[in-house]
Amino acid sequence: MGVKTRVQYIESLKTAKPDVYIAGEYVQNVVNNPFFRTSINHLGMGYDWANMAENESELTFHSPLIEEKVSFWTHLRQSTAELKQMVETIKRFSAQHVCTMCMGIGLCVIWATTYEIDQDKGTEYHKRFKNFYKKIQKDDLRFALGVMDPKGDRSLSPSQQEDPDMYLRIVKQLKDGIVVNGAKMHTTSAPCMHYFLATPCRVLSEKDKEYAVSFAVPIDTDGITFITRPAAGPVKGKEFESPVSSKIGFVECLSVFDNVFIPWENVFMCGEWNYTENLIKYFSSYVRMAKCTCVSARTDLITGIAALAAKSNGIEKASHVKHKLNDMIISSNIGWGCALGSVYESRMHPSGIPIPDISISNSGLYQTRLRFVEFLGTLQELAGGIVTTMPIENEYVNEKTKPLMEKYLKGKEGVSVEDRIKIMYLIQEFTASNFSGYLMSSAICAGGTPETNRVEVFRNYDLKEMVKYAKALCNID
Repeated sequence: MGVKTRVQYIESLKTAKPDVYIAGEYVQNVVNNPFFRTSINHLGMGYDWANMAENESELTFHSPLIEEKVSFWTHLRQSTAELKQMVETIKRFSAQHVCTMCMGIGLCVIWATTYEIDQDKGTEYHKRFKNFYKKIQKDDLRFALGVMDPKGDRSLSPSQQEDPDMYLRIVKQLKDGIVVNGAKMHTTSAPCMHYFLATPCRVLSEKDKEYAVSFAVPIDTDGITFITRPAAGPVKGKEFESPVSSKIGFVECLSVFDNVFIPWENVFMCGEWNYTENLIKYFSSYVRMAKCTCVSARTDLITGIAALAAKSNGIEKASHVKHKLNDMIISSNIGWGCALGSVYESRMHPSGIPIPDISISNSGLYQTRLRFVEFLGTLQELAGGIVTTMPIENEYVNEKTKPLMEKYLKGKEGVSVEDRIKIMYLIQEFTASNFSGYLMSSAICAGGTPETNRVEVFRNYDLKEMVKYAKALCNID
């Protein structure tokens, strides 16, 4: 049962009863609630993809952990070749569907970190995590990765905060487990998952050791509350105005832990503050590689949209249009090249998994994510002001106003009015809607901000060696 179906996934959600608030209302079952429709659909798409014969070699794998076939989202990559195949899959599916849901990379981060702790301290964290991994694989489960804490005053460390719950922390250690308090931010689609997987979000000191905690817990565990932001698209689908966000969209959560008990079998770090530096380094390596690929793929997507817009307006042969499209292509290639470079320069961790190159992946993401936001403006420019001033979808389906729209919204000969309207609505969705804001935020903030990319690149660059080369060239001792 290492690869489930959409129907089995949805049935599994019906048995869970997480405490969820959304749009000012309390919800205990998400399956039939309209606010969770697009999140469940997008996760369901993953289950669909894995069961398609044409995707078998790309989205299913043999797991040596359970000796069964498992899905893309639960597979542990154990070679550079498998890592390369992973980013190739993210590139292809994100270019078609906006997101491939690749946060399974968090499993690799905890895999490597728990291995190191066990090797040094003789603990059983890695053994526990391996058992959790086997369960995730065998039942084809999904999890929300909780990394970012609320943080409070960011100039202060966790232990210096006025409110100690600004970072998720251990409040008690018991014979049979631990008790945690605090919260995690940006936990995408958490109520639609099976498990919540938590890790520290920063390098910690000994004074902060109570914040060095990692664990997994079912989403309906007592004491967890999800305060949920609705997805960016419409609650009810709109065929013209919101063709993407009517099907694809993610609720976001403030996930609050109020004296939540975690049994020892699901605890993967408990006070080992001096291992958070490597954990953050591994997370940065993996998430920036994946995000670099994702932004490259989304740039490919909007390049296609830009070309369609230019053609519908009859300007596809203009030199400035070709120049803008070429800028998009170049930016995508830079991001994709850096993602591949980080894979090629990866190193094998003693736990048996490859760790991508941190500097190359951060460099590519820094360049590509900033230009992606710029290119959303380019989309608007190529489409024209009509994107934000054209009548809404209700007028196009109105028999009185549709003929007038058909007459006055015509573009280039050979492009139907309906097709042109669809293209303009698509650009409106990508550049002038709640969904476009979500895309921008995802490009700029997801997996860390551009400034974190700069920090990692500079931190991992051997500047002293380059200075030595420069001195040698001009004969300075």
